[in-house]
Amino acid sequence: MSAGDWNTRLTLLQRAQDPDDDQAWEDFTRYYHKFVMVILHQMGVNENDKNDLAQEVLLSLWKSLPKLDFDSSRARFRTWMSSIIHRRVIDHYRKVHRRSNKIEKFRSEEELSESISQPEIEKLIQSEWEVYVVQTAMDRVSPIFSGKAMEVFKLSMDNMPSDVIAEKLHLQRTSVNKLKNRVKDRLLKEIQQIKQEMHLFNE
Repeated sequence: MSAGDWNTRLTLLQRAQDPDDDQAWEDFTRYYHKFVMVILHQMGVNENDKNDLAQEVLLSLWKSLPKLDFDSSRARFRTWMSSIIHRRVIDHYRKVHRRSNKIEKFRSEEELSESISQPEIEKLIQSEWEVYVVQTAMDRVSPIFSGKAMEVFKLSMDNMPSDVIAEKLHLQRTSVNKLKNRVKDRLLKEIQQIKQEMHLFNE
């Protein structure tokens, strides 16, 4: 079954609820690993620990997926994901605490829980999600366009006027507008596709 075929039938998370679907696990980690790494970075997790902790989070998410009810409100996934990340990060710092002989360097569990509370993680996930989707879509779209199309679009995203872009890149103003709109239309389609595939916060 091609990616296009399964996208029309099941979302990635619904497929990933089947523990025997090895391809679903590969797709799941490919989509969510970078996003989890972003969240852990924003939470202040040590660079040396981020990758291992991200794997722990992904495994926890994977094991918990069969219990997730997709008929619930869309906010439920965000809450569910933030609760798992919260638990794994707290567990991680507890292990660090136990291994360290210099306990004074570590905050108490109570202070740690307050500093990275689940509601705060949920807000972080929501805000970072939108940025992540756009960046992922940009990564997909960039190889599609040749010439100066992406350069035109990126300059327009920096609020550079079309006539200035035209002069800078030695293009006609009409060409600038056409290239900009072509990339924008494709980018919006990719954003919608990613949201459908990942089943996160779809509008």
